[in-house]
Amino acid sequence: MVMEKSRELHIAMFPWFAFGHMIPFLHLSNELTERGHKITYFFPRKAQSKLQHLNSHPRLITFHSLIVPQVDGLPPGTETASDIGRSLAYLLAISFDRTSGQVDEALRTMNPDLYPTI
Repeated sequence: MVMEKSRELHIAMFPWFAFGHMIPFLHLSNELTERGHKITYFFPRKAQSKLQHLNSHPRLITFHSLIVPQVDGLPPGTETASDIGRSLAYLLAISFDRTSGQVDEALRTMNPDLYPTI
C-alpha cells in the first residue's frame, strides 16, 4: 500500500501575549515544521529575544513581530503579561485586541491555510 503525502500547510500562530502561551505555541510550531508545514508566528516585538533560541527551524518558522499599542493605565513599554501584575491583564487584553489591524493586514498578504489563536 502506498501512503499519500499529507498536504503541506502554511499556519499562522497568534498566541496570547504571555510566555505561558507563547512558548507552548512555539513548541507546537517546531513540531508542525517537522511534519513539513510552514509557520508564521506573531508575537510582541520585544519578546523575540526571549523566544528566538526556541525556534528549532528558523527557515520554516517566520517570526512576525507586532507593535503593541499603548493603552491608558498600562505601564509604558508593556508587551507581555510578565511585564505587569495580574490586576492589569485586562488592559493587556485591550492592547492585544488592538493589534488586530496589524494581524489582519499580514494575514491578507500571507493567506495562511490555518490560523489558531490564544
